[in-house]
Amino acid sequence: MKRPLSTTIALGLTSALWALTLQAAAAPSKTIIEDPLGDANFVNDQGTGDGTFGDFNQADAGSVSDITAVSLSNDKKNLIVTVETEGPPPAITPIGYRVRFNPDDSGTHCILIEAYHPGSNGLMAPVAHFLDACEGGDPVEVELLGTTIVVPRKLSKAFGKGAKLTSPQAQAFVHSGAGVLQAGPTADTTLVGTDYKFKK
Repeated sequence: MKRPLSTTIALGLTSALWALTLQAAAAPSKTIIEDPLGDANFVNDQGTGDGTFGDFNQADAGSVSDITAVSLSNDKKNLIVTVETEGPPPAITPIGYRVRFNPDDSGTHCILIEAYHPGSNGLMAPVAHFLDACEGGDPVEVELLGTTIVVPRKLSKAFGKGAKLTSPQAQAFVHSGAGVLQAGPTADTTLVGTDYKFKK
């Protein structure tokens, strides 16, 4: 019993130190999306998750699925995306988070960053993926720590120095485990937030 507990504590400390190191190297975090507390209910947007209706219905049905904010920062190598929620995953219901953007002023939310957390979806550990659908790419697995996703900037020209990500929007959804970028019903969705420009 002691060995697994020690291993768990060691892994937790390692993850925490890694996160602190990553944050120290990155530019200050910028909140690009804010979303009201208590609006995760599968009602907003009637499950479409397109951000049209956003957050007007305050009938709360979840905490892990309730997005409160999304923030971004970057260093020379990575884009760091943090999804803030009312409660941290995992939960009994398998949850996924999507943050999506346009590159500059073009596209239709074709830059996708998703994280999936274990529940009844068969996942043994959390996993995250990045997809640049603007360029017709395939999903690439990226690092995930809690609700922070680390995306190497080399994966997309949309992450170049001075580039701008526009019209950011986020969703929380049930992840069935059917595959990458396979979202189930949308529990919470946000209105479009503020643009983000790479400074490094």
